[in-house]
Amino acid sequence: MTDLDRATLLDQLLTYTREELATGVLPEEITAAAPLLELGVLDSVRTARLLAHIRTAYGVRVPPAHMTGEHFRTLEAITDLVLSLRRSQTAAL
Repeated sequence: MTDLDRATLLDQLLTYTREELATGVLPEEITAAAPLLELGVLDSVRTARLLAHIRTAYGVRVPPAHMTGEHFRTLEAITDLVLSLRRSQTAAL
């Protein structure tokens, strides 16, 4: 796994969410701190697509115990989760 800083990851996830997850929400409404669940940006299908993207693009598997509203509330929270899981998975190697 390559090093990835928080700002870069957040920007990449923001771009992916705006461009790839067809939500019906205006792209400018999707911000780093926007409540994704409340806006309807994430539902079960879109969350599965986002999880697949995270696994493919960043090599991170999100365990079921981490699939909570708290971890997926905002893109900032998702970014922190991915970085935390990357550190844990790297340390386990």
